[in-house]
Amino acid sequence: MCSYDIGEHQYTVAGSLVEERTQCNDSFYKCDGDLNMVNCNSNDTVCDGIFDAEFGQDESYCNGVQYGVQCGDTWVDPYMMCNGMSDCPSGEDEAGCYNWTTADHTTCINQWNNSRIKIQQSMRCLFMLVYIYPVCTNGQDQTNCSDHDRVAMQCLSEGYPTNISISGYCQGYPLCDDNYNNECFEPEPDCKIHKGQKCDGHVDCKSGKDEICTSKTNVSCVRRFRSKDVEKNISLPIPLEWVMDGQKDCIDGTDEDETQWEKCGSNTFTYYEDPKSDCESILLCPSENKLIRLSELCDKIPTCLFENDLCAAVMDLGMGDVNNTSPKYNGLKILPHCLSKGNETYQFSNCSIREHKSGYVPTVLNVTKPTMVILPKENISCLNLFGENYVYAACNNICLDADCPLIDVPGDTCINRSDSVRALTWDNTVTTLLKIKNSSWYDQQIFPCFNNKCVQYQQVCDLKDDCGDGSDEKNCKNNFKCNCSDTYLDLSQVCNGVVSCGDYSDECQPECPPSHFNIFENNHLRIGSYIVGTVSTVLNTVALVRSGSKLTHHEAYEMFLNQLGITMINLGDLCLGLYLIAVSFFDQMRKVSGDYCQKRYEWYSSTECSFLGVLSTTGSQLSLFAMIMLAICRVTTVGRIVLQDCRTFTSAVKLGILVGGPIVASLMIAVTPILPTFENYFVNGLYYKESPLFLGTVSKARHFEAFKVYFGENSSSWSDESSWGEIRSAVADMFSRGPKEMRGETVDFYGNAGVCIFKYLVRTDDPQWGFSTAVLTMNCLCFLFIAISYIVIGYITSRSSRNAGRFGGNNRELNAKIFAIIVTDFFCWIPLGVVAFLHLAEVIDATSWYPYFSILILPINSVINPLLYESNFYMGLAKSAISFLVASARKICPTLQTAATSATEYRREDMAETSL
Repeated sequence: MCSYDIGEHQYTVAGSLVEERTQCNDSFYKCDGDLNMVNCNSNDTVCDGIFDAEFGQDESYCNGVQYGVQCGDTWVDPYMMCNGMSDCPSGEDEAGCYNWTTADHTTCINQWNNSRIKIQQSMRCLFMLVYIYPVCTNGQDQTNCSDHDRVAMQCLSEGYPTNISISGYCQGYPLCDDNYNNECFEPEPDCKIHKGQKCDGHVDCKSGKDEICTSKTNVSCVRRFRSKDVEKNISLPIPLEWVMDGQKDCIDGTDEDETQWEKCGSNTFTYYEDPKSDCESILLCPSENKLIRLSELCDKIPTCLFENDLCAAVMDLGMGDVNNTSPKYNGLKILPHCLSKGNETYQFSNCSIREHKSGYVPTVLNVTKPTMVILPKENISCLNLFGENYVYAACNNICLDADCPLIDVPGDTCINRSDSVRALTWDNTVTTLLKIKNSSWYDQQIFPCFNNKCVQYQQVCDLKDDCGDGSDEKNCKNNFKCNCSDTYLDLSQVCNGVVSCGDYSDECQPECPPSHFNIFENNHLRIGSYIVGTVSTVLNTVALVRSGSKLTHHEAYEMFLNQLGITMINLGDLCLGLYLIAVSFFDQMRKVSGDYCQKRYEWYSSTECSFLGVLSTTGSQLSLFAMIMLAICRVTTVGRIVLQDCRTFTSAVKLGILVGGPIVASLMIAVTPILPTFENYFVNGLYYKESPLFLGTVSKARHFEAFKVYFGENSSSWSDESSWGEIRSAVADMFSRGPKEMRGETVDFYGNAGVCIFKYLVRTDDPQWGFSTAVLTMNCLCFLFIAISYIVIGYITSRSSRNAGRFGGNNRELNAKIFAIIVTDFFCWIPLGVVAFLHLAEVIDATSWYPYFSILILPINSVINPLLYESNFYMGLAKSAISFLVASARKICPTLQTAATSATEYRREDMAETSL
């Protein structure tokens, strides 16, 4: 152990990871300072690869195999054989070793004397736990093991079948023709294991990362590689990454038998799944010849080199894009709260300077000597601080809303750092230090993870799971953890309308807006929608039936056109009533299922939402254009009665224009936003139902960010002019093509809100703001035209006497009804127009008002209009109903009539007496 003097305290650097044992004579030894003697011939010590006896006799005979040479009473261990020095009186340990010139698998260059020797069977497959190097420089002594307990794998070596010892893999020696003995990886620092040790049920690395398996198949086999700690001939699950990878990992070759697996993907890229399983989309890593299953995508464990960058670019995760270290200014450390905004010079009027000393107490800010730190004078909110800034502020009682996340650091922590950079306090319990790179200094900015790893303070509370078990983020109040993943978000990313968690949990919290959970925000809107929709549908259906019968009874052409306009208004209002009933029905269905928040983007991209948008837009526009038609007809025919046969060709053409014009115009405005021809303008984005990468409505900009990372230089041509078809094709190229091809569903013009109505409320940064503003402006101008027209009509009518006569009374009554309908529509549309323009000018934010416009503002006139036009009919119904009730009451209560008669006679008598 080596001692270092750091400041005022003594520290020691730990020694080698190789376990040291004190050798003993005969059959007993002392171990690890224990004064008790342990039997070297017990099952715990014999043939365990460790020389427990003085000369290693406990390792001399294992499973019927002799290791080393027995020379009378002397045993020579195998590492001392063929070394050029005779240890046996008769030289048995050097017999047959030399004078070999043929270089084959039976001879090798001796590690100790650099001469070619014959590999003795008693020298083969020795454990390499005490002695670092094998006997042979090329590791050939680790092949052809006779002891089955020391065999790790079988393979061909120079075309001959052989086996490799448990000490012959991961050493870099060319022992197997297919190099299988060197198929190794490091799940964590200082832990290099063979690929066959992955997910074998035995923990080989301290953190247990070698047993983390997210993609095991349902098929098992006896593996070609066997660790000494795994039961022989046991069948273990096959990791999916082994299937058809060109490397035989199962003894029977099951992993490379294509008939055993479900082949998925396209001709350009194929992959394999469990037998009879469904193929799913897989993200391809072409440059690395790898693939990432959707269940592993964006898990912050980079299967492909670009995975984390790709997820950060698309999902708005931050992925470490936070200021987790304190900036410096003239040698001073500054807490971000004290940084001025927009000025080149720092202003410290609200902050003070304190001395921060490095030493035995927990320290932060990456300092190794006394340093001045600029801190706020008053306590602050720390929810926007990260890393060492958060730790320093929270642990120095500067925060209003955060507690210190630090805990004691035991001496056995930091298993993820090699011993060469670790230092311990003398008692080995208080703290652990880490050597600063390229320096002789050690620092104690160490946070101990629950899994005994360690990270530095700048990695604590920085929105990343640096420990691997989440303990560095667990006690932090500046983050939000997604429910079903290890993704941590800044608190500002919660309920902000942008999905960042694959399970949508960041947008489905109780504090999120009600519109995230239901189409209608509350029961009042839901009930109101049902009532208004039902009443509107019933009233307008009755009005349409009655209007249809009236059309054949008008002799005057002017009145016929008026009646036709009223019918078209009723038809438009009926569409709005049906829309309200439908959207209420879908809202109730989502409310019952309880998963609207997680599936609301599925609703936005649905055919049903698009249909509702077309239905409501058609209805509102048809009512407006029908009023335009009425205004034109009234202006051109005011003051005169026109008796004209509607069955002539000229009349039919005029009627076709007057009727077909409003209908066609309404349908054009309503249907154009969902036509594939115009999708490059009207589509807001794409929704990928089962993708952990593309969440929510993915715009063109977010697609382009993904393409920059994935395609690199080949992505420079992407721009706003790129079509959605090209974007879909590029996304398909990123993923495997198969039965479940990664295909985004269109979130069109009507998918801007749960109520699926026309996008009246827009801002200038909205792609469709031009169309929305144009339609809204046109509607306002239409009402202006209607208003002027009826002012003219009123003026002419007041001065004309032509209305008198046969049709005068009916015409005046119809004019009054039409005027009342127009007034009610006017007071529905004008408030909408005012609010929309104020929203466009960013005077107000009315985004959340969509449900109120869809239920209260636009549809309310669909209830009022049929009541106004059919007022005589409904008044007659009301009188009939009252008469019926009165008559029924009289029959049920005959005394009521007698009482009424008596009361009348009494009043008459009283009046007579009064008059006298």
